[in-house]
Amino acid sequence: MSKQLILITAPFNCGHCETAKKELPDWTRKNGWEFTEIEDDPKDELGTDTYPTIMIRVNEKMVNTIIGYNKNNLIKELKKY
Repeated sequence: MSKQLILITAPFNCGHCETAKKELPDWTRKNGWEFTEIEDDPKDELGTDTYPTIMIRVNEKMVNTIIGYNKNNLIKELKKY
């Protein structure tokens, strides 16, 4: 099974983004997830306007998008896959 967490961060200083960038890589690595961080570009087509935005992809299919960062809630969601 292929599992990927995509963290989309703000193009400016965002405290929640910084916390997520510190906490998630280690957790994902230990739990069999690929971790990808993308800094949002306002000119890009992602269209994200709330940071961080977390996208969950399982077996090449986007299964969930989470707005904001709460580590406990996110881990609870990730454990479903």
